[in-house]
Amino acid sequence: MAPDSPPLAGWTSPTLPLAYHLETSLSLHNTPSPEPADPIPAPRRLAPIETLPPELVEAIARAVCRLNPIGPPRQLANLLVLSQRFYDVLGPKNAGFYADLFKERFDGRSVERRWAQMRRIEEKREKRALLETLPEVKPDTELQLDPAMSFTRPSSPSDILPDNKSPWRPLTNKDYAVEFKRRCTVLTNMRRAAQSNAIPPSSSRPSSPRLQAFTPKSGKTKLPEPDELTQNLWTCYLMLLENDGKNLPHLVDYAYLRTYMRLFYNHSLLTEALKPGWPRHTAGRALGLWIGWLGGDDLSTETPQESDERFFVLKPYVFAAHKFDAFFAPWTIPALPVTREEYPVRPPPEGPFLADLRPRSSAQLITHMGRKIEMSPPNLAHAAIFSFFFRVEQDPAAQNDMLGQHGAPAQHMLGAQVANLSPNNPLTTATRPTKTSLPILASRIHDHDFTRLASCIDPYSSLGLPKLYTRGDLTGSWEGRFSFFDFDSYRDMLGGRMRSLYEGPFGDQPQVWKLEEKVVKLEKGQKPGGKGPPLNAGFEVGQSFLSRPNLSSTITQPVASTSSGSMERGTSRRRTSLDIAGGVEVPRAAKRARSWSEHTAFDDLDGEEEDDDPEGDYEILLTGTGHSAWGQFILKGRVRAWDGMFSIIKEYTPDSRGRWIYRGMMVGGNLVGRWRDTHTPLELNGYEGTWIMSRRS
Repeated sequence: MAPDSPPLAGWTSPTLPLAYHLETSLSLHNTPSPEPADPIPAPRRLAPIETLPPELVEAIARAVCRLNPIGPPRQLANLLVLSQRFYDVLGPKNAGFYADLFKERFDGRSVERRWAQMRRIEEKREKRALLETLPEVKPDTELQLDPAMSFTRPSSPSDILPDNKSPWRPLTNKDYAVEFKRRCTVLTNMRRAAQSNAIPPSSSRPSSPRLQAFTPKSGKTKLPEPDELTQNLWTCYLMLLENDGKNLPHLVDYAYLRTYMRLFYNHSLLTEALKPGWPRHTAGRALGLWIGWLGGDDLSTETPQESDERFFVLKPYVFAAHKFDAFFAPWTIPALPVTREEYPVRPPPEGPFLADLRPRSSAQLITHMGRKIEMSPPNLAHAAIFSFFFRVEQDPAAQNDMLGQHGAPAQHMLGAQVANLSPNNPLTTATRPTKTSLPILASRIHDHDFTRLASCIDPYSSLGLPKLYTRGDLTGSWEGRFSFFDFDSYRDMLGGRMRSLYEGPFGDQPQVWKLEEKVVKLEKGQKPGGKGPPLNAGFEVGQSFLSRPNLSSTITQPVASTSSGSMERGTSRRRTSLDIAGGVEVPRAAKRARSWSEHTAFDDLDGEEEDDDPEGDYEILLTGTGHSAWGQFILKGRVRAWDGMFSIIKEYTPDSRGRWIYRGMMVGGNLVGRWRDTHTPLELNGYEGTWIMSRRS
């Protein structure tokens, strides 16, 4: 074919028609095939590990986390970047996985138990409030009901609400997941601070000192939120209260709790003690002292100088009773909440000897378990008292420090009656003090403490604990000791001479109690707290009482007591600890027992009523006997339902050694509080000391 032939010349034939050649040339069958396109990629074959179901992926992650059971699970981050599949399963959207991780690594049952307890208290009060608002309706006798019709009611008023905002509603997986991540952050920050030997400054404002409670127009106190450091301390403290074996290693072994608390001591406690004037009462300092006590300060690693500094720091909180209350509300108030008409908001008293009996609150809105909850910080004085006297027992130098280095000997204040005692009298014999019980980190022991902190928020609005919540706590035999500060030094301290606080000697003596409780139902219109003065635990002057419920009722005339300031401070010039042999049976005190005639007509509910908050008004009364180095005594008192604080009158038999009022509460299974003389008027600061007791084994 010639090169210049047309494109179709090669496809024609002279013997075939032209139409045939055109049809053949234009047919698609003869069209040249195009260049082959890229083939569609075949599906990528997944690795076998990426085809695992989510349950197995979570199981692998949990197994990896168990490689380091203490502290945040650091290996989990490696799994999250392994592939998109692992991130989708183990990422932040999987709240159920992190909830399971929380329950595996932290103590969760105690949290659930306390949340359920608070919810039961809240539900019962909601029901009661709802019933009180309903009008009284008389039944319609002509109303005809369909037998097939059924009536149901919600288990609680909150069930009918579209959105329950109660912080005590059941915890969800999201709550556990949020708390797990927050705890890991707190533990990591504590560890970094301990390793760097410095507590970083808080990213928010510092916590305010304890302020007088107020009630805004909404009828409820607006609580402040803690600063970052105080929130970390809240987390540590609540983890210790919830500990059943899992929480403590995270704090001690990973977060270096003891090192961290030494830093906090230098950061907030020692620096405050070195400033002029009284140290401020803040939630952070209260939490710090409690963490140091519960977490177990290691006294063996302290130098003598550090030990002396600790005593220096603790002394104001222990002995300055007029500045640091041992109660959540003034002990003189028999029942709470109170109204602003009864106790208006006022500035503190100006005189140095005037008692500050204003209702106040130091509660905060804290973060815990993924919720914002209202909590009152634990009492600062309680932790200081426990720590101080435990240190005194463990430090022989501290015991010798207070042996009459200042002023006259003890016999000068005791008078001729004691000065003429024989040399073998135990009052002059220094022996090893009664052992202060170390705290027990078992969550059930601290359930009541948590409920109190979550219930006693504001003395003007909080309902506090259920009426009979503390029933049975005080019954039994107790042993411990009471301490007393040198009377002259104490008087000078009240007058404003702080040097007397640090230089004045103190003493202590063992004592034994045996207490019994009696639940009485108050008559209609009768208020709890009794009709008598607070200095007599609410009992009318001269009112007799029953030492033992099985004793016959006999009425005797009251006997006037001598000055209460003469004997309880008797050995204040010497710090003397005594071992008193014998049990708690006090025959002479039992013979002198008198009937509690005013309450014999009331119903005794011991062992019959299981409800902590029954209908009607009830009160727990206390009776008992005991003995100390000064002789035998009888006890009578009552419990304030709002926070479980009790007031007990201690009267020696014979009564030449005076009558004293003990105020305190059970904290962590032990009793702690302050005693006071009964002759100084309420509006003035009286002569006070501390006391601690534990159950007798």
